Amino acid sequence: MQQNTGTRGKLLRASIAIGVMLLLLFSLAACKEEGDITPGPTAKPEQPTVIVNNEALPGDHTIVVSGYGVVTVEPDFATISIVTAGESGSSEEAAVLCETATQQVKDTADEQNVLARDITTSGVTINATTRESDGAVTGYIARQTITIHEDNIDRVNAILSPIIDAKIIESYEVTYSLLDASAAYAEALAEAVSDAKAKAEAIAAAGEVALDEMILVSEAPVENQLVGVVFKSSSIDVEANLTVTFSVKNLPQS
Repeated sequence: MQQNTGTRGKLLRASIAIGVMLLLLFSLAACKEEGDITPGPTAKPEQPTVIVNNEALPGDHTIVVSGYGVVTVEPDFATISIVTAGESGSSEEAAVLCETATQQVKDTADEQNVLARDITTSGVTINATTRESDGAVTGYIARQTITIHEDNIDRVNAILSPIIDAKIIESYEVTYSLLDASAAYAEALAEAVSDAKAKAEAIAAAGEVALDEMILVSEAPVENQLVGVVFKSSSIDVEANLTVTFSVKNLPQS
């Protein structure tokens, strides 16, 4: 009986020792290094709560108007275009007659103190003349264009009159223009802004609001201001067109 009791005691102590060893093993397994731990996805709630703040700022109130400005200035440059012609039964003789008339124009211009550097000529062009009934060639007409640049517009008539009186030309044309329209265009732009502001103020008053600031200006494309005006020496109009956007604000409460 004493022997059985001793045996059971040994078995009990062995069981306790095994349990302690297993406990230590489980503890060591649980204490891993930080690098050995693999992170897993965070669990999401089945019905997440989302709050969205979608408050938009109020839009700016604006008035969009067009503005027009024009400044009238005196021309300071003239271009005289003269066409000479020669007509003959042969193309060679027509060209010679045309060139003779061209030289006469140059000589006459020289007598009016026009500098040679201010005179240019185009090449001679030759066209056949035909009979209407059967289209047969009856002769040839040669033409050449002479261009005279003159920066003193008061001299234009003095240059042209003897050339016209000599009856050596077929036609002529005078174009008056500005060498530099930038200063006049700047004035026209200022007038266009004033015009746009006056229009915007009238619209704002009708709408019972107050004009605030000019926030956007767009310049409308304009033709080349240096082209000039044909056959008009009295004045040249330099124009400017704008599209202007003004912000508006409510009138103060009285």
